[in-house]
Amino acid sequence: MKTFLTDQQIKVLMLRAKGLKQSEIAEILGTSRANVSILEKRALEKIEKARNTILLWEQINSKVRVEVRAGEDIFNIPEKLFKEADEAGVKVPYSTAEIIAFLVEHAPVEDRLAKRDFTLFLDSKNRLRVSECILEEGI
Repeated sequence: MKTFLTDQQIKVLMLRAKGLKQSEIAEILGTSRANVSILEKRALEKIEKARNTILLWEQINSKVRVEVRAGEDIFNIPEKLFKEADEAGVKVPYSTAEIIAFLVEHAPVEDRLAKRDFTLFLDSKNRLRVSECILEEGI
């Protein structure tokens, strides 16, 4: 299978998933603990980039999206989402309360306010998603 990870990175992640310490993995692989640490760190960075890339792709192909700016009250977001959905002819399968609960759980929010800019979107499978990438219109 093609991945962004090297064989060594995959081995390290598999051994870590089994609960081994970096020093134990180093012994098994015949390398230093520092090298195992670097392999693990770089693998996790690649995984995070891959996740962000998939999220961006889902956002690009989303049915509806709402840009939320830092400082905005999340209690205003459901109405904006419903409005965008109506304009796009899309039915949002969530209530206002469900959208707010989702935002509290998954968005950078504190005390009802967005801590930083993010996008709330409804993906192609009708799942609510949050991305901290703001897409420019008309590219």
